[in-house]
Amino acid sequence: MSMDGATVAAIVVVGVLGGLNLLLVLLALHRLREYTGKWARAGLDQLLERHSVPRAGDRVTDFTATATDGGTVSLGGLKGPLFAAFFSAGCSSCRRALPRFVEYAKALSGGREQILAVVAGPAEQGADIVDAVREVARVVVEPQTGPVSQAFGVRNWPTFVVLDQDGTVRKSAGDLREVTPARP
Repeated sequence: MSMDGATVAAIVVVGVLGGLNLLLVLLALHRLREYTGKWARAGLDQLLERHSVPRAGDRVTDFTATATDGGTVSLGGLKGPLFAAFFSAGCSSCRRALPRFVEYAKALSGGREQILAVVAGPAEQGADIVDAVREVARVVVEPQTGPVSQAFGVRNWPTFVVLDQDGTVRKSAGDLREVTPARP
């Protein structure tokens, strides 16, 4: 089978056009990925900035919740600074942080009245967390987006917050070591 010159020329032209088309598509995909990455990073940075942990200087909005012992917990009811810990019932990092939190809470002056532990999620799923912290803190069990978590602006677990009496965040972090003083 032999091909005449016109057929060969047509095949070459189609091949070159196909190659150019592929090159343009690859360049467009590269550009799209570049812009999408910038947009995604910008969106993620804003999301993390607003929704991870409260920042020093932030003000906690007023809240009222019922503790597991039946008492009422509220921002207005604080009699001094507060150390708050937020745990999620389905969070393995939260469970790993529990022993250090309990040890730290036992050593704080002011006792359990100055320590709040919030367990987000179904009560039965977080029962082990509640049992671990009830002796050292007032405990509130609430849904993932419950009133105390919303008042503090907490969206990630665990989160630890040192709060002044007026509701101003002094320190907060997702790692207890970042908010507790170093040991001598």
